[in-house]
Amino acid sequence: MNIWLEILGIALLIIGIVFCVMPIIPGQVIAFGALVLKYFCETNRNESFPVIMIVLLIALVVVTILDYVAPIWFIQKSGGSKYGSRGALIGTLVGIVFTPIGMLLGMFLGAFLGEMIANSKNVGRALGISAMTFLGFLFSTGLKLIYAFVCVWFFFTL
Repeated sequence: MNIWLEILGIALLIIGIVFCVMPIIPGQVIAFGALVLKYFCETNRNESFPVIMIVLLIALVVVTILDYVAPIWFIQKSGGSKYGSRGALIGTLVGIVFTPIGMLLGMFLGAFLGEMIANSKNVGRALGISAMTFLGFLFSTGLKLIYAFVCVWFFFTL
């Protein structure tokens, strides 16, 4: 592979990993893009490369769907309301301006405030739902990071 394309692929992998944590752009898609770049630019392809790409594409779709569904599922399982979900989203967007820690804190506080608006008398319930919102985020972020590191592994081994 051309050295410039190799550098571009590595840059895409790094950007993909960063955006797996920062929910601005789907990082797992960028990491898969590095593999697509390698696939079309590689002259000595491994025989299993096309099969691996199809499997990784299917996994990409599943991970991307779970990225949107898992946090909502965690909130619903904990008995959360739409106010908690919306509060978590607003808190994440406001917090992302500051730092990744601000994003996490904003998500937690947003879910808490949303649940307090929905059910203002139960602080313990709102805290529990906020914790489940945080766990949902960690779960979906973990899935994206695992997928991105699998892409890194295949980028360097195929």
